[in-house]
Amino acid sequence: MKWSELLLILAALQASLSQNIEVSQIPEVNVIEGSTANLECSYNMSNLDLPTGGYKWHRHVLHRDDIFRSDEFKDRLTKESTEDFLNKTSASIQLHNVGLTDTGLYFCEVEFSASFHIKGNGNGTFLNVTVTGEGIVIIFINIYYFLQPIVLSNLNDCIVTYQ
Repeated sequence: MKWSELLLILAALQASLSQNIEVSQIPEVNVIEGSTANLECSYNMSNLDLPTGGYKWHRHVLHRDDIFRSDEFKDRLTKESTEDFLNKTSASIQLHNVGLTDTGLYFCEVEFSASFHIKGNGNGTFLNVTVTGEGIVIIFINIYYFLQPIVLSNLNDCIVTYQ
């Protein structure tokens, strides 16, 4: 091997080692069942001249299944455009019509490739999906005097006391 080839390899190695990517996520997102969850992810790199990149989201375990390929999330995900990913450094997603089973930890992973490969991931966002307090409850009040049930449709504003 010639010295010039060795120097070229060392220069490429040094360039790849000097690249750093930092991925940031919001620690927790709380949403109501049936609504849309915004899972935000952004990144910073020491060199933004890398033309080819992409991102993935994983649920529960980092580097496991990409949720973009999961039937469970089919037709419920909105991704950032390629332009926003590259120019605004955003790898955020929106998960529509969330259900209780969507509750969990979501990891954002960003990667770029050129003459070398660089990858980084966030610490995760916990998505907490809750059910609204609305429902139908039938309460019999003072059964000796009133034999008709009372139907409550909004439990958020209801306080029940017993005498």
